[in-house]
Order: sequence, then structure tokens, then C-alpha cells
Amino acid sequence: MIRSFRAFFLARAQREKVLLVALVLIVVGVWLSHFTDRAGQFWHENHRTRLELAEQAQYLANRQAIMDSAQQSASRFDASRTLNGAGLLAAVQQMAIDAGLSNPRGDLEPDEASGQFAVHTLAYTLPRADWSSLLTFYAALRARNPYISIEQFSITSPPGTQGHNVSMKLSSVEIQRE
Repeated sequence: MIRSFRAFFLARAQREKVLLVALVLIVVGVWLSHFTDRAGQFWHENHRTRLELAEQAQYLANRQAIMDSAQQSASRFDASRTLNGAGLLAAVQQMAIDAGLSNPRGDLEPDEASGQFAVHTLAYTLPRADWSSLLTFYAALRARNPYISIEQFSITSPPGTQGHNVSMKLSSVEIQRE
């Protein structure tokens, strides 16, 4: 087979030989380009997988310490003071009203449950809040820590308007009773 390719190649004119060599080099270049891309992806995935496995091995090696820490943290919670989603919304709404904030809006996000705990998340918006009412509201939220916590907080002051637009993401941990 190689003899027939060699005979075919040698029987061609010089310009055809140059064009055939150029065509073969282009094909080899495209193949090498795809090969290096795939090899790079493989190496990247391999590296990421090794890092994940090392992290998981570390968690498994420290499993008992992690479990002890979780038990200790859970023992500090008073199950009767934890809030479900509706309780979180009602408590935050009442704090906003007590602080003198008008038109507060809250939207519950899907819960995350695992084992005996459930995490409830609330996207909360306070339009045109004055500074003193906002500080009173923050103090009320802080008093309910760790049962209500602030995950994200954003405040903007639009030009030409009075007050501040506040958006936040609040969460509460519920110890699910059996």
C-alpha cells in the first residue's frame, strides 16, 4: 500500500507534489489542533477531579470532628425559636412594620432541607426606607441572630428621591420536629 502511494506521489508533477504535501500538512495541523484541545480538556478535568477527590478525602478523614462540631452547633439552637418559611416572613414583616418601614415586600424562595434541618430563604425589599428606620430594623434583625441571618444586603440611593432602596436575602434555620 505504501508502495502504491509512493508511486502515485512520484508520478505527479512538481506543483502537484507541493500541493499534496501542503494538503497533508494542513490535515495533520488540524488533527494536532483538535488533539491538543482534547488533551487539554482531559488534563483540566483530571486535575479538577483530583482536587475534588482530595477535598472529599479530607472531609472523610475529619468526619468525626465535623459531626461533633455540627452536634455542638445544633445543641445551641432552641428548637422552639427556629422559624419555618411562613414564620420567617411573618417575623421579618412585623420587624419592618415596628421599625416604621412602609411597603416592605418579601418573597420566599424554595427551602433546602437536609436531615433534621431546613433552611428557609426570603428575598426582602424595602423601598424608600429612611436611615433611622433602617437602623431600627437592622437592630431588630440582629437581636434575632442566629435564628434569622442576613445572607446578602444591597442598598442604593437613587438620585432625586428620598430614602434608600434596600434589598436583602434573609435566611432561617429550622430544626424539624419529628
